[in-house]
Amino acid sequence: MGKMNWFVVGVISGLTAAAIGQELAKPPAERSWKGRVAGVPYNFRLNEWPDIATEYWNPDSDEIFSPHAVGLGWGVNFAAVARRAQGLVASAQSSLESRSVASSGADSATTPARARTHQDE
Repeated sequence: MGKMNWFVVGVISGLTAAAIGQELAKPPAERSWKGRVAGVPYNFRLNEWPDIATEYWNPDSDEIFSPHAVGLGWGVNFAAVARRAQGLVASAQSSLESRSVASSGADSATTPARARTHQDE
């Protein structure tokens, strides 16, 4: 493993250990196994496994990044990504169409009429 990989593994391991330590420091009745450590969300409640599908495809949410249903960090909501990509594509298409219409109108207005020659007759 390269140095960067070791660094990433170390950060993830440290955050995971800190999250577990944070929960174990609470009285057993107050442990939720869900929260934040150093600004990073965590959720170690295994009864939320069915929520994993919603984490990665949630058309009801506009948030691209959502806290993991189980684990440490964030997941990507691909429904929100797809919606934004469709909006960008539609915007680009309408921009291109309006430029095309404007340039075709400008071309006909600025192109001088061809003078009639002897060959046209």
